[in-house]
Amino acid sequence: RYEYDRFGQMTAVHREEGISLYRHYDNRGRLTSVKDAQGRETRYEYNAAGDLTAVITPDGNRSETQYDAWGKAVSTTQGGLTRSMEYDAAGRVISLTNENGSHSDFSYDALDRLVQQGGFDGRTQRYHYDLTGKLTQSEDEGLITLWHYDASDRITHRTVNGDPAEQWQYDEHGWLTTLSHTSEGHRVSVHYGYDDKGRLTGERQTVENPETGELLWHHETGHAYNEQGLANRVTPDSLPPVEWLTYGSGYLAGMKLGGTPLLEFTRDRLHRETVRSFGSMAGSNAAYKLTSTYTPAGQLQSQHLNSLVYDRDYGWSDNGDLVRISGPRQT
Repeated sequence: RYEYDRFGQMTAVHREEGISLYRHYDNRGRLTSVKDAQGRETRYEYNAAGDLTAVITPDGNRSETQYDAWGKAVSTTQGGLTRSMEYDAAGRVISLTNENGSHSDFSYDALDRLVQQGGFDGRTQRYHYDLTGKLTQSEDEGLITLWHYDASDRITHRTVNGDPAEQWQYDEHGWLTTLSHTSEGHRVSVHYGYDDKGRLTGERQTVENPETGELLWHHETGHAYNEQGLANRVTPDSLPPVEWLTYGSGYLAGMKLGGTPLLEFTRDRLHRETVRSFGSMAGSNAAYKLTSTYTPAGQLQSQHLNSLVYDRDYGWSDNGDLVRISGPRQT
């Protein structure tokens, strides 16, 4: 269920699990805070131009962004670490400095396509395009890769320094059916099958002798879906199927192998894992149960297995960084 103010802005979301979120705005219609039913609040700040300048999470962690006169972000700071950007007259990023002080530079052509990049590691990469804008050649420290396409602009194969590297094949729907490459003198391929909705139903991996076509090895995997269209079953070749048990919009409730329960999950109203049961057919007869708790900010606070050897407690800084993991054997 949704609630709106007189300006049509969403002010509340009430989910079927009984969870609610409340949204507040300033007199200019900008989102200023989001608060849940437990009082955990995320706040937002803006400059005079309406740019988002700060996000403050429920644990007090603050992320800040600064902008230039044209409204482009020039730096972001979080946890005391800053990343900065520089732009050219066309508004394109030409320099990026990461949190460690390393630089990456970018160059473009008249059509705004990236033609050269200097990486943080000092490597230089160059890119070339055809008249329709497709990437046809890339250069990276002496490696020259050529890209080839069909009449539908789908990539069909690529070469590296003149040697075949990969090939792609498609069906009449345009769906990828085969991806292959050569490795140690053998043709290694993956073949894909689909249902009428375009969902993957089968995957076949093969290794062949490229000269004789002799099949040296193969492995097949089948895929199935539930009524919601979510993948819920994988059947590897000559092995029992693996099933995923889900609820709601796809939250994982358990797993089975060949009909035998492997894992079962208990979750709270926010769908966070609170108990994981496994071993000895799982369920009520599970040999092990891992219990998890969380801080008010949603961070993992502790994990306790019904064996003291594996108990763990987690400590966090005011910036939201993990600073401590403690248990019976280590701190």
